[in-house]
Amino acid sequence: MQSRISQYCHVKANSIRTFFACLAALLLFAPAAMAGDFVDTRISFIFSDDNLLSGPGESLINSPQIDFGARQGIFFPFRNLNSQDQGDETLTHLVLYKEMPGFIKNLTTDAAFVARLGVLTSPETGFSAGDIRLRDAGSYLRIRYSFTDVVVDERSGHTLDSDRQLELTFFPTNADRFRAGYTYDLSWAGNKIYTQQKAQFATPGLRLRFDWDGFYALAGAKTTRQIILTEDSNDVRNRELGAFWGGIFGLGYIGNMFGVETNGAIFDAGVNPKQGVQGKPVVSGGISARLSAFSEGFAPEASIDYRLYRNRDSGFEASHFFLRKPKNYENFTWRASIEGNWLTQTLADFDNLGSTKRIDAFAGAIRSDLFIGKFAVNIDLVYRDLYFILFNVPGLDPFYALPNGASSTPEILFAVKGEYWIESANLLPSLMFGIQKPASYRGRISETPNPTDLVSGQQTVAILDSSTIIAFPDGAQPKELYSIRFTLRWDLSDMLSLIGEVNYNYDRNQLGRRKDPVNFTAEYYMRDPNVVGVGIFAQARF
Repeated sequence: MQSRISQYCHVKANSIRTFFACLAALLLFAPAAMAGDFVDTRISFIFSDDNLLSGPGESLINSPQIDFGARQGIFFPFRNLNSQDQGDETLTHLVLYKEMPGFIKNLTTDAAFVARLGVLTSPETGFSAGDIRLRDAGSYLRIRYSFTDVVVDERSGHTLDSDRQLELTFFPTNADRFRAGYTYDLSWAGNKIYTQQKAQFATPGLRLRFDWDGFYALAGAKTTRQIILTEDSNDVRNRELGAFWGGIFGLGYIGNMFGVETNGAIFDAGVNPKQGVQGKPVVSGGISARLSAFSEGFAPEASIDYRLYRNRDSGFEASHFFLRKPKNYENFTWRASIEGNWLTQTLADFDNLGSTKRIDAFAGAIRSDLFIGKFAVNIDLVYRDLYFILFNVPGLDPFYALPNGASSTPEILFAVKGEYWIESANLLPSLMFGIQKPASYRGRISETPNPTDLVSGQQTVAILDSSTIIAFPDGAQPKELYSIRFTLRWDLSDMLSLIGEVNYNYDRNQLGRRKDPVNFTAEYYMRDPNVVGVGIFAQARF
């Protein structure tokens, strides 16, 4: 048996080495691979300290002294509200793209292999810091039929999208770019909506979209495979793979100065594994809507993480994703939007063993951007309740609804940012101020055979996000966090910048830990709320 295991591990190791060797050969020697095939590249060198007032072991989240390299602790509420990344990563996307006209007039076919190569800044299972993690980032095949004559961009050679077209897109392995919602941090129905094996099985899908002079309608589906659990523990299907489906729909109208949009989804997200409700389905769904208004010729903001990547795409430059040229408008330009999300989900009833109940989740945002010459102002007001934050977990105690009698408060965040482009010196100073009231929970924690790591019984916790839950000492309650950040960016070229920033947080939710002098166990206490972070970045984006 041991020899078989050793042989299997040896074969797997050889397979992995062969895969990366082939990838390296493709990138180095394939004549079709060019510099333009690598897009959305970000290379960051960082010198920072997330808290000058705290050292190792003094805070709940470890804070090393000032050094080189990225760290988790540099925090500003919703620093990048409309992106999955924080902005200080080192990564790139390999995009091998091909477009050809169809045999039918005005029919265009294209396809792209899109791989994300991210450099790890800390050790992860099976990887060391500095290793490159490779994954599919939205490879697709697409068929477009234009109801008018097609137009080709002279610079890129790509066929432009038509105002009147029918489009069918296939995602062979990863349909995460096909989501419901609008602002990325409030979006949902991504791959993680499925409850089990989130990172191990592919999530392919397809999308059909119809556009006609600003009006659009879309519908699509995605699937994955997960372990089946039935109510009968002796069922032979238990621990076998099954197919789980989800559907997404949407429609809207984007005019010259306003937009009205709605979308929604329904998912067979998985099965509940908890005792008493094992095998019962977790059904997740909801509806999102957005109203937008903007200056004539402008458009509602869209996240880059919804975009289908193409190489040598001039659209990236126009949207300032890569060159990041500060905006300079001769006239007053603006856009504003209000969006809302209502989600629903079936979870185990904490107070009635063997029963399930439907819970509702809510989130919304008001966002605006104002541009006056070289001066820009961004304002965000965001609301997310506890169930919305934990929708993909799902629940605080996974797969359970909150117990009766428990109390929770939503997350509310307000942030305003102003920046001014000093064109003669290529300097962009900015100042941001934010207030965050974190979501919190006060009540019982599960005492079932499958409890969480939180202590059972009455507990007060603050939920900063789905993976950051802070249990508070008795009597302490989560409080508002106030933040201010000053940033100065000096552009040395259209791709390379030097960036300095200073963050100050007044955070009364800072937990510290120390050794109890009597029983020598760790005890938690509320730390000094003042947090000062500094950072100097050298960053290239192209």
